[in-house]
Amino acid sequence: MSTGNPTVFRTLNERAALELLLRHGSLTRAELEFHTGLSKASAAEVLRRLENGRLARKAGTKPGNAGPAAQLWELNGSASWVAGLDLTARAVEVSVSDLTGEVRGGHQAEAPGEGTDAVAFLTEAVQAAALDAGVTLDDLDQIVLGVPGVVEAGGHRLSQAVQLSGWSHLDDLGDLREQLGTERFRLENDVNLVAIRELEEHKGSSFVLFWVGSGVGAGVVLNDVLWRGVTGRGGEVGSVTVPDPVSRGRLYGPDGGPLGALLGTAPLAELAAAHGLEVEPTLRAVTELLRAEPPAEFLDDVARRVALGVTAAVGVLDPGYVVLGGPVCTAAGEALRSRVADLLVPTGLAPVTVAVSRVSGNAVLEGAVRHALDLAREQVFHAGTAGRTGPVNES
Repeated sequence: MSTGNPTVFRTLNERAALELLLRHGSLTRAELEFHTGLSKASAAEVLRRLENGRLARKAGTKPGNAGPAAQLWELNGSASWVAGLDLTARAVEVSVSDLTGEVRGGHQAEAPGEGTDAVAFLTEAVQAAALDAGVTLDDLDQIVLGVPGVVEAGGHRLSQAVQLSGWSHLDDLGDLREQLGTERFRLENDVNLVAIRELEEHKGSSFVLFWVGSGVGAGVVLNDVLWRGVTGRGGEVGSVTVPDPVSRGRLYGPDGGPLGALLGTAPLAELAAAHGLEVEPTLRAVTELLRAEPPAEFLDDVARRVALGVTAAVGVLDPGYVVLGGPVCTAAGEALRSRVADLLVPTGLAPVTVAVSRVSGNAVLEGAVRHALDLAREQVFHAGTAGRTGPVNES
């Protein structure tokens, strides 16, 4: 190793060790030597410093072919705590995770009524989730709030959050940031967070997540990195002006209108009615209809509307994958996927694989936790033991 600042080399070695412990779960000193190329003495010193700094801890032993069992080491999850939140029109769900990614606590709550103060409600929800995890609000190093609206670049300002109009004090998030901690709290668009969750399923690729639920949006991942755009509006495909391509129940003609107005629950219910199908204009009713194998002609028209948005994304970004996600797309499943894929073929666009999201559960919440973990790990791993100050909550 060349000469240089010993503190820098120490931190680099510690970061390499922490990333290996995260990836493998646990390692012996000899395994750490093998993966890093460190000498026996250097590997032992790195582990000693990480243990003293409460970044790593002993994790039992690994039996060997001969001689005594080797000591195993693992990442100390209690070295950092994060929270992810999914805020919808009238409710919030929170998960608290340790540094390893293990969810240790959570909380769900519905707002008591129209005009609920978002600042007090969300602060109490995070405190309750932290308490469930055995920590306090002050122990959280990163807090990520997922919202269905435009989040400006940097994750500090929310605009055009039409679906959150029932909350008070949500238009100005200064008070909420002050309550939860300016340096550790940030916002993220809900579909972007789903794209971050989807990234675990499509590592090493570029893809567009096309999301249809109560609203329409897209999350763009290019070379494993989420693309938010210059202002944070990357993926806001619902505002793109398009014609309505359906065979019946057309909302507007070639002059067009916003794509989001074609794929919301109300317009899809109207489209179903045009095909002789009775369905209430609610997300639950529309998804139940799509799961029940409706007539092919209706699915053809749904696919035509979805393909419009997908075509725009593919034509500009040329991704390797398009992932159809959200309650509407996943309810329609393979029937929708195959139709959209067929509609792309004659367009002359670059070949692209169309898939249906396999992520189950609350993908927004999982993406929020994932994003918070990425931020916390970067912070902790970059600083190493040199950045450790104060006690660590070992809950």
